[in-house]
Amino acid sequence: MSSDRIFSEIGSPVLVAIDFSEDSKAALIWACHFAQCSGAPITLLHVVHDMASQPGFYHPKKTDRLEPMQDVAEAMMVEFLEQVRTEHPELSALDTLDLQFVPGLPPSRIVEVAGLLKAQLIVMGSRGITSLPHKLLGAVAERVAELSTIPVVVVKSETHGEMGKKEKKRVKKQIKKDRKKLKEILGIKSKEDQPDDVNE
Repeated sequence: MSSDRIFSEIGSPVLVAIDFSEDSKAALIWACHFAQCSGAPITLLHVVHDMASQPGFYHPKKTDRLEPMQDVAEAMMVEFLEQVRTEHPELSALDTLDLQFVPGLPPSRIVEVAGLLKAQLIVMGSRGITSLPHKLLGAVAERVAELSTIPVVVVKSETHGEMGKKEKKRVKKQIKKDRKKLKEILGIKSKEDQPDDVNE
């Protein structure tokens, strides 16, 4: 698709897929600038994925551990958008966003929603908060680019490849939890489970 065709499709939305990472924030900012230049509406999409595929992603309030994932995702979206509006008050496109939450696996759902909405463009972050640091392009972005029949713009944040303190803490905690679970499955006792002096 040529750039002329993109700019001619004023009524077609730009679909921005986000996962609340810094890269997806950069993707939203890019899309807002594009929308302000082209007049295209923005649909902001978050795919509410299965907890088994990415454990630890959603953080319900401590008082309600059974809070539905979509409710948690919507609360995270509110916080995410407030942060973007505070940092970029000049982006008027943030006031007219169409928010969508759909369940499923991100790559296929993003492409499916783009098709149903007749989106002219998919915009997303290069790498989400759950991707491995050594990946140059996140698995989700790479798969969307492979599946999509419309242009996909992949955006990196200025801090791409870096993790904040909260994210590092979350990842470290999750790794420790996963390692403990794996040891239980394999029947391996942790050092803290063993007696101080095995000879006694």
